[in-house]
Amino acid sequence: MIDSLTGDISSTPYALFNGKIRNKQSLLADAHSKMHLQIAEAVHLKDFNASFWMGDYIEAAKSSDIALLFPSAKMPKVQLIYHMFYRGIVMFHLYREGKGEKWLEEGNKMQDQVQIWVKNSKPIFENKLVLLEAEHYASMGNVVAAKESYELSVELARDNGYVHEQGLAYG
Repeated sequence: MIDSLTGDISSTPYALFNGKIRNKQSLLADAHSKMHLQIAEAVHLKDFNASFWMGDYIEAAKSSDIALLFPSAKMPKVQLIYHMFYRGIVMFHLYREGKGEKWLEEGNKMQDQVQIWVKNSKPIFENKLVLLEAEHYASMGNVVAAKESYELSVELARDNGYVHEQGLAYG
């Protein structure tokens, strides 16, 4: 992922496989043939994260949809938290871009999931929920509520030490 974000095309991340795996496609083929589905899921999550941070939300949505097809996608893990959170942002953005109602519905599902998590760990999830609420308000054209929620999300992220999530709320 770092390679795609920094544009470092000289990197050879597959060198450690000694020529047996040369690229992402052969890694995915190997993972599927050996039923190492968590590896395949991880590759698609990497693609999702890279696309998200590069602002390519169409590709992010495609990678996210594929990653969610794997049974391991439902297992609790740190990647699941950020996948659902960033997926919600992507879905609301695609809705606002006029890509269709399904994106709003999916964004709402992600918001509902984060709402459940807030009940278990408010300091970790509250700013994420408020940011998704801001995205929802923006999607509905409620500029005042969206602005208030974006500002609250920044405050909550700052108060809990999530500097990178402050930046998302400013975006």
